[in-house]
Amino acid sequence: MEKRIYSQRRNIFLTIFLILTLFCFNRALSLAQGQRDLSREKVLFTVGYAHLDTQWRWDYQKTIKEYLWRTLVDNFALFEKYPGYVFNFSGANRYRMMKEYYPKEYEKMKEYVARGRWFPSGSSMEESDVLAPSFESIIRQILYGTEYFKKEFGFSSREYMLPDCFGFPASLPSILAHCGLKGFSTQKLTWGSAVGVPFNVGIWYGPDGQGVVAALNPGDYVSKITGDLTRDEKWIKRVLQNGQKYGIYADYMYYGTGDVGGAPDEDSVRNLQLSLESSQQSEFKVVSSRADEFFLSLTEMQKKRLPAYTGEFLLTNHSAGSITSQAAMKRWNRKNEFLGYSSEAAAVVADWLGGAVYNKEKFNEAWRLVLGAQFHDILPGTSIPRAYEF
Repeated sequence: MEKRIYSQRRNIFLTIFLILTLFCFNRALSLAQGQRDLSREKVLFTVGYAHLDTQWRWDYQKTIKEYLWRTLVDNFALFEKYPGYVFNFSGANRYRMMKEYYPKEYEKMKEYVARGRWFPSGSSMEESDVLAPSFESIIRQILYGTEYFKKEFGFSSREYMLPDCFGFPASLPSILAHCGLKGFSTQKLTWGSAVGVPFNVGIWYGPDGQGVVAALNPGDYVSKITGDLTRDEKWIKRVLQNGQKYGIYADYMYYGTGDVGGAPDEDSVRNLQLSLESSQQSEFKVVSSRADEFFLSLTEMQKKRLPAYTGEFLLTNHSAGSITSQAAMKRWNRKNEFLGYSSEAAAVVADWLGGAVYNKEKFNEAWRLVLGAQFHDILPGTSIPRAYEF
């Protein structure tokens, strides 16, 4: 009897010991992977970024000849001078162009990706419009984008980045959540939103109750870092307010350059490096961040404490009328979406019945062309006439 009791107690103690050991191991692993305890640490996640309009006041040719080249070489130069600098760039379609036209520089860029200096952000094929396309197109943007990034770099981001889109439907957070993404960011609501900016950082829920963490006020993507961020009263105040209200001492900040690609200006990167060095002696930490790092650092319990919003975000000012312009573009987009669904369904049935082989590569390339044309200045109708020749 005593032996049995002793054996049971021993098993209980061993179980507790194993649980504690596993907990400590997971905690150590999380810290090693860069995850942070945002209930205690005061952290500003700075997202260095270059916004590129694949077509807008220019066409694909200028983007390839000038803007993509500058995005590559300008960032290479900053990487060599500033060891703490991390650059984020979105749109698998633009990476595909880099690979085709600048293969040598593309391979060098892949080395920086492997070292954690260049982060393929956004999870999508293009920074597309999300009002005119169908839900299937948005899902395919994520599917084709993440598949490209995984194939080329071995991983993909867990966030969706649309800094310059002209409005966001109520269904978008549900689509993102069902695609496995954890975060969403934009700076567009500060340009004129019909419902204002409900929060700086919170949860955006879709109609089915699924949602993502949303950073809705990260500052302009052309923001500059003009000094030591560990002493920046504005961002310190925002971080402290988030901690006091929601128990999360953190915030999300864009800085960089706009529209024509390239890199953040050197003064900003120099001040970022200064901020990173100051962080070592400061209670207020500045992180040169991947675009998804903040979203992945939050626990489920912390997310429940964040403010929430359910509904759409329509703009009242910038490009509000673009959905009614270039009607032919919208018509062809919708016809392509219908044709894509119908032809693929017919091909699947034909393959299943043994009548014809399903040509996956051909369908994927056809969809890639459609997705590329859904970029947020092409499909809405705000690009130059020559852009529509492509």
